[in-house]
Amino acid sequence: MKKSLIAAALLGTFAASAFAAPSVTLYGRIDTSLAYTHLNTDKAGVDSTDTFSMESGFSTGNRWGLKGTEDIGNAKVGFVLESGFNSDDGVSGQNSRLFGREAQVNVSGAYGTLYAGRLASIASDSGSIGYLGDVSAFPNAFGIVGTQRGSTGSAYDRYDNTLAYQTPTFGGLEGAIMYSFKGDTKADYGTENKSDADRYLAAGLRYKAGKAAVVLTGDMTMYGNAAKNVYHDVDNGYSFILGGNYDFGVAKVFAKATYFDNQVNVLDSFSLIKDARALSTPQALALKGWGAEISTAVPAFGGAFLGTVGYRDAKDVDNGSYKFKRWNAAVGYSYAFSKRTSVYAAAGYAQEKSDAQDRKASAAQAGFGLVHKF
Repeated sequence: MKKSLIAAALLGTFAASAFAAPSVTLYGRIDTSLAYTHLNTDKAGVDSTDTFSMESGFSTGNRWGLKGTEDIGNAKVGFVLESGFNSDDGVSGQNSRLFGREAQVNVSGAYGTLYAGRLASIASDSGSIGYLGDVSAFPNAFGIVGTQRGSTGSAYDRYDNTLAYQTPTFGGLEGAIMYSFKGDTKADYGTENKSDADRYLAAGLRYKAGKAAVVLTGDMTMYGNAAKNVYHDVDNGYSFILGGNYDFGVAKVFAKATYFDNQVNVLDSFSLIKDARALSTPQALALKGWGAEISTAVPAFGGAFLGTVGYRDAKDVDNGSYKFKRWNAAVGYSYAFSKRTSVYAAAGYAQEKSDAQDRKASAAQAGFGLVHKF
């Protein structure tokens, strides 16, 4: 009887080993908040508005996803399929893509990781290879008033048809590079890797040692024929961001600076750039300029106080009299009840001035919400 039990146990062990499946993880997060917004566009005939609304992803994007890996000798094959959605109405995000946040397969080993599929830019704070989470206490979120994108000329976007490579870490230093054959398949009817399609190139370096981190990213958008026709034969757009953080213990301080040129995807919080384009014939307003931000996270009462101030100075490449100056400031507090559940509150103010229309638009915003991870 004892021998039979031992034999059965060994058979079960070998069977489990023979049919062991690769690891696959279901994960996600839900962020739902209530927010108050006072918006003044300073546009003739348009009154200021006050709204109190339920918001989805006010502090972090809602998502669910699948990820997994399999060992194949000296390498690993993995994948990430990540879907964005609105938690207040259930609608899919990223222009109704099923896996709009990320959809990629990767191969990793001693010489780094190679990715293929849809990925967030290195010059962003999202996805598997985004580097800019290390340059600001605020992500590309917190509405109009907090987002770190407001002080840059970068798109912070996701790109289809992408190849990317991430190096191993050497003494705290790592690097990444990516190239998209066609940035947005749903919006662009051009041919992959041809001049009639928008193509995208980005690279980054990141160094971490002890309490410090330093990041440098650069990206270039090679606009296709459709964009060149709309934006008056615009040249290739590019941007550079240098930033980092240092943890002093009593506070973690972040800073970044950016320079950009020929960018058509600059954050347009108050539609001032859009309205200025309507004044231009032929339509131009690819922008160049610079921006800077300083922010901090201060541990307190089991959570962290957050604060940020950002500024951006931009002007039209072809018409220097079309100038846009934007600044924002925000404070917040985040408290985690557990590794999975946290609450937050944030409030701030943003303003942008347009010399093109002699307008000064602004917004005051406050919100509080709940984040649950699974």
